[in-house]
Amino acid sequence: MRILQLFLHFILLGWLFSWLNSILKRLPFFSYLQHKWQSSTPFWKNIVIGILFTILFIGLYDSQWIADIEDLNVDWMISLYRGQPPLQDTPPFVILDIDETTYRQWQEPVLTPRDKLLQLLDFAVTGQAKLIIIDVVLGTEHDKEQDAKLQNYLANYESDCKKNSQQKNCPHILLAQGFRLPKNIIPYNPNYIPYFSERSPSFLDAIVAKAPHVHWAATLFDRETDRILRRWQLWTATCTDGKPAIVPSISLLSSTLLADSKYGATRLEKQLTNFKPNCANPPEILSDNSPIFKLNDSLAFDLQPSRLSRRILYTIPWRILDGDKPQKTVNGALLIKRIPAFMALQKNANKSLHDKITIIGGSFLAGRDWHSTPLGWMPGMYVLANSINSLQQYGVLQPPPIWKILLFALILVIFTSWLLTRFNSFWAMLISIVTFVIILIPISFWLFKFGIWLSFAIPLAAIQLRQLADSFKEPVSCKFVK
Repeated sequence: MRILQLFLHFILLGWLFSWLNSILKRLPFFSYLQHKWQSSTPFWKNIVIGILFTILFIGLYDSQWIADIEDLNVDWMISLYRGQPPLQDTPPFVILDIDETTYRQWQEPVLTPRDKLLQLLDFAVTGQAKLIIIDVVLGTEHDKEQDAKLQNYLANYESDCKKNSQQKNCPHILLAQGFRLPKNIIPYNPNYIPYFSERSPSFLDAIVAKAPHVHWAATLFDRETDRILRRWQLWTATCTDGKPAIVPSISLLSSTLLADSKYGATRLEKQLTNFKPNCANPPEILSDNSPIFKLNDSLAFDLQPSRLSRRILYTIPWRILDGDKPQKTVNGALLIKRIPAFMALQKNANKSLHDKITIIGGSFLAGRDWHSTPLGWMPGMYVLANSINSLQQYGVLQPPPIWKILLFALILVIFTSWLLTRFNSFWAMLISIVTFVIILIPISFWLFKFGIWLSFAIPLAAIQLRQLADSFKEPVSCKFVK
């Protein structure tokens, strides 16, 4: 369906060019240019077409048409990276999975039992995890006795953690923040009224506000028109009871804490206060500061990012296929290990969580936390793992500077134009395609590892289509009758 839409876009673009051509023909200066164009050699025609399409590609970069093409290209590149081991030192992941077997053993509860969740949390804390993420929304009270135990655990978390001689540092705990519609807002209202979401109340709000190692974080991602999750939201603006606030995403907050465990959360909170929403005039964001948040020399966030810079580079699949090798870190440890929750709660469970990012979530189907991604369907906790790993490995995806794009495009255009004029049309097209595969794809693949995306498929395709169109022109014979 997506390819059909792109095909229709190309047809509409061709119709637009034909319409412009009919308008410009009425201008005297255009007749002069048309004469010059017809008298030019195919080599120079190809160069002009290639450069014009490159400029068009850059100028329309933020358009939906270019965005769709870019998404298809990056999706294809991600499929090549499926199962790739990390190239940089990164903490491995452990998934404490409330899977289908666990869900049925727990008698298929409507809400995740607080006592079971507390046991999983304690399992991660005593296992000395590097960072703990609870991908379960903890809203209003459900069972007062169980809720009170979880409250007491988090209220005494830091003091108990410091008393434990085996625990060098208290791992930060990230809780999934829930959101809801403001009052008097009708969902999916065709008469769209801008608004900011409200933070859902939780029985843990008062405790989290005082705990330096427990944080709320958003688990929201952007779902595209084809229902695929490709991009994270770095932060979510909220207005609750008229009070503006910013909730960082789990991806952003996790990367911040991994880079600076002691002061990272405070620095990020201070930076995000510059982007508080204007509750009186949504969706306006009041910003009077630089949007760049620098964690270290290799990782910096633009807190007002573009589509490309919010792209998740998925490499961790949900299931390993036959013939796939397990992904391992630079140190040889498994990049991700999944432990069913019922096994983690057994007395003899192996707490091999030291210095690992531990995510507690569910993959049972009734939880409806399943999402379509460029690597296929996967539960939400794997989306979180991929987003964090993407930032740790590749940073923020960025396009090269414009002058580099133009320079590289000019080299490719000249080379392709020379091939098309040096050989006959079929062999030139065949050689240029092979050259494109041999040279351009590895370059893009290499740059992709450094968070840079490069694509020149459109200018080169335009050159080949122009040459192909010329090859189909039949000579017209004229007879003069005396």
